[in-house]
Amino acid sequence: MKKILLVVVIIVIIIIIWQLSPTEKKRLKKDIRTLERTFETRNAAEVIKYIDPSYEDLSGMTHDEITQAIARFFAQVDSINVQMSGLKLNIDSITEENVIFASCSLGLRVLARYEGERVLAFGGIVHPSPVRAWFRKSDGKYRVYYAQY
Repeated sequence: MKKILLVVVIIVIIIIIWQLSPTEKKRLKKDIRTLERTFETRNAAEVIKYIDPSYEDLSGMTHDEITQAIARFFAQVDSINVQMSGLKLNIDSITEENVIFASCSLGLRVLARYEGERVLAFGGIVHPSPVRAWFRKSDGKYRVYYAQY
């Protein structure tokens, strides 16, 4: 009986350590959640820290263009609510120089308050719009360098 109890305790300890240990996927998820909260607080300077200088998206928008668009959006709205669903994370590769590349897919809807009215700024009315983003880890943060939406 004592051996079974000891085995159960060891298994529980291993599970707890595994859950608490930081992994790259957990770090990526943390950075995505931080980006979400930063976007909701309309802090353009902090949001820009999560956008890689080499950023480009499917429509050809560059780093400067996306940061200007974000600043204009923040200036126009009173509040923002970001809704994410179905977040799937991947660590794609680690180079010899220890540069980590990752990606995620998710459903995204952005609601904003504009002149007292609640408006849909991005995403579908019934379902969130699918988004795919690619990240490069630099200076300890995962930064978006390419996006499809």
